[in-house]
Amino acid sequence: MSACALVLMATTSTTLAFQSSTRPRWIRSKLSSPSTTCTSHLTQYRPSNTNKSMQLRLHLDEDDIDDEVIDFFVSPEQISFLRKEANKREARNKLPRFNLSTSSQQEDMENLPNETIDAISNLFEQSELIEVRGVSKNSKRKVYEMAQTLASTLENVYETPVIVVEIKGFAVKLYRPWSEDEDDNETMREGRIQLRTNYKPGQWTRKAKPIRDFRGQIITDEFGNSVKEVPED
Repeated sequence: MSACALVLMATTSTTLAFQSSTRPRWIRSKLSSPSTTCTSHLTQYRPSNTNKSMQLRLHLDEDDIDDEVIDFFVSPEQISFLRKEANKREARNKLPRFNLSTSSQQEDMENLPNETIDAISNLFEQSELIEVRGVSKNSKRKVYEMAQTLASTLENVYETPVIVVEIKGFAVKLYRPWSEDEDDNETMREGRIQLRTNYKPGQWTRKAKPIRDFRGQIITDEFGNSVKEVPED
């Protein structure tokens, strides 16, 4: 074999060895496959700043679960079912409604007048689904927050779950399950919604509510989410 051929083979071998040593370990090739740990690390999802709010919200939900036992859970599929049921009743004019006045007194959803609470309570006795109109009539941006606050306030008053089903414009549809005590003897009450949940009467617990400063404004964190705590009895 000539000297030129030997030099060429040595050069080729050195080049292949150098390429093999400098090849990133996570690149898949026929010669070697990356380890699971390395691949998982390199392909790990790095959340952007826009997802910080969702991460904190999930973190707060986990904190709420640690602070209290949440016995009533409604899945997205069940919410969709409740919306369809509410629309059916609305089409048949069988969805009870209540209109909130635009007075400053009733804009405070955490301190509703007794007349308002009694009126809504009477509607819930007629139907598990109702609609409340005139929520935050002066500010559409606050409708969602006030609707959630309204549901939370009613929960604390009734000591039973109150779920926000749908928000349209300045109106919110609410769902409050009837208890077994409200059935007639052993016969299921007419109009009662068959919703598969793990909820049983007497399992309700207080939910965390937003903390307010001395001016009555809701305190928020660095991500703009309200800071909450479980109210004392």
